[in-house]
Amino acid sequence: MNTISHFKKRLAMIFIAFLFALWLSLDNGAATISLWEVITDLFSDTKKSGTLTLLEIRLPRVIGAILVGAALGISGSMIQGMTKNPLADPGLLGITAGASLMLTVGYVISASISFVWLTFLSFVGALGGIVLVIGFSLFSREKLSTFTLLLVGSSVTMFLLALSQGIGLLFNVTKNVNMWTSGGLSAITWQQIALIMPILLVALGIGMVFSKEITLLSLDENLAIALGQKVGRTKLVLMVLIAVLTGLAVSLAGNMAFVGLMIPHLVRLLVGYDYKRIIPVSILVGGLFMMIADLLSRTLNRPYEIPLVAIVSIIGLPFFLIIVRRQKGGAL
Repeated sequence: MNTISHFKKRLAMIFIAFLFALWLSLDNGAATISLWEVITDLFSDTKKSGTLTLLEIRLPRVIGAILVGAALGISGSMIQGMTKNPLADPGLLGITAGASLMLTVGYVISASISFVWLTFLSFVGALGGIVLVIGFSLFSREKLSTFTLLLVGSSVTMFLLALSQGIGLLFNVTKNVNMWTSGGLSAITWQQIALIMPILLVALGIGMVFSKEITLLSLDENLAIALGQKVGRTKLVLMVLIAVLTGLAVSLAGNMAFVGLMIPHLVRLLVGYDYKRIIPVSILVGGLFMMIADLLSRTLNRPYEIPLVAIVSIIGLPFFLIIVRRQKGGAL
């Protein structure tokens, strides 16, 4: 009972922090907009420019940040649980690089390619990236060990990014790709939100269904097999889910590393190691983190923006080094 009460208190604190970050994100940017004035303006016949800015630009951007953070947080939690690797992250294991490669291919096919097709190609690339990394890792004697996955993931990531840049230069689409991947969340629309939201909710539901299996895999794969779990099927489903979620995130915000690494560690510190809690809480913590990162990118040098990927990397790289140091010291 005390454990449940403790979890509820922490969940309430996370939710309050989430709402506070939401208010700050909507209220601040290149221009400061009073939320109270917007609320009163909604009931008037004519809408002020600040209201239109918030409803058509800032609100979808903030929702997009929440979706990207949730997608990367959930996918990071799943891949760390599946591989029992505390350094596993879609951005470090070739998954986001695969999605970026297919985005480049999409622009080669058509300079005016639709967001639906970009999302689909991102999913295909993300799935290809994770298949390559896990496939090459299985050739090693240490299989899916931390060192093997990190080494193979880094190699595959560099190869896919180099291939993406080469294709971009060869077909003269580098400018289009760079504008998309470095634009962060600035160009998100309600149409994109409407496409991404249902897919994310379905992926979340499937992840919750498999939460018990993920918990067992994160503890001991042999135990999972002994308890009758179909490990191969579970890993296949999880790989597809990770690819879907990562593809969605890349199609919205570009190649974003470290988010899927940090969020699972933060969530486990808050709620423990049960994935029935980790997966839904990853939505709040991932969304909270991305809202803060996007807010910093918009306000640190306003009215100009700092690239979102730079803000995330500045926060994520020290976190990554701390995890590596703890791993060497046997703390994980």
